[in-house]
Amino acid sequence: MTHAETHLKMHQLFNERRFDEMDAYVGEQYAYIDHARGITMHSLDEFKDWMREWSTAFSDARVLGESFVEGEYVSVSYFHGRGENDGPMGSLPATRRQMDIPFCETLRYDQQGRVIGGEVYYDQLSILTQLGHIESSKLTGAS
Repeated sequence: MTHAETHLKMHQLFNERRFDEMDAYVGEQYAYIDHARGITMHSLDEFKDWMREWSTAFSDARVLGESFVEGEYVSVSYFHGRGENDGPMGSLPATRRQMDIPFCETLRYDQQGRVIGGEVYYDQLSILTQLGHIESSKLTGAS
């Protein structure tokens, strides 16, 4: 299995909420960084909890339109995250509005091709604006 195929499989498992099946693709050491929120998960269990948070806030959340680039020990995916905010997002209440945001995610692999970590980049401000938690007119100074 290529790194891009493994990366795609991880996205499919997220879309199907089969988080525990990710264990088969992950090495013993694992770390993942959510740059938008400034948090690092130091284990696969913490990463799965993070994904459960996303699926609580967006029960229909999907990874869509992926494209991949891969190297010897890395893969990069560009994709859209979409979903309706039908559950709490941290301390913020559900708004029933749609999120549709581009993401860039990197995964790193060990010599056996198992995922040992990753990072994700996305625009958290755009999510909060799309969901109505922040008014875009206040960001631009318009009245």
